Amino acid sequence: MKTKTTLRNYYRELRKSISGKETLSEIICSHVKSLEIYRKSTVPALYWASKNEAALLKICEERGKNGVKFCLPRCLGENGEMEFFEANLNEMSLDCHNIPSPLAEKRILPQDLDCIFVPALAFDLLGNRLGQGGGYYDRYLKGCVNATKIGVCFGAQISQIPLETSEHDVKMDFIISEKGVIKC
Repeated sequence: MKTKTTLRNYYRELRKSISGKETLSEIICSHVKSLEIYRKSTVPALYWASKNEAALLKICEERGKNGVKFCLPRCLGENGEMEFFEANLNEMSLDCHNIPSPLAEKRILPQDLDCIFVPALAFDLLGNRLGQGGGYYDRYLKGCVNATKIGVCFGAQISQIPLETSEHDVKMDFIISEKGVIKC
């Protein structure tokens, strides 16, 4: 079995090599918008893509333009602390990883989320996630007791072989790629 470090390196390179990311991300956004849990969500937890991730920017822009609430993560330190705040795309600043993030004003508690969209290097068909290795989402997802957890990635990042898991890993309920929605 490959180590998590080897798998991370493999999926980083694979994700980097995917062509047409913008078009694929738009297809992914259309799948997100078709999900009932998303449509009924009062403040969905989205993310700002970095490091070649599938982007949900179109959804953020659409919600912002229509005055509909959503939240984005803000990394608070190098020690894996992350919180979600209500977002306004006109009032963003860079977090500790230089990722555009909402101002740390209107915090959304993890237990108050009804759905959270989660990026990763890879997912398997069981809903297991291989993250970047910093533990930000692993720590945060523990408190998302009422949220449907939705992994977002490109189709090439979905492993047909189960990924190695640890006790702190939180499984996804769905995975969305340009190929469609998978219920885990």
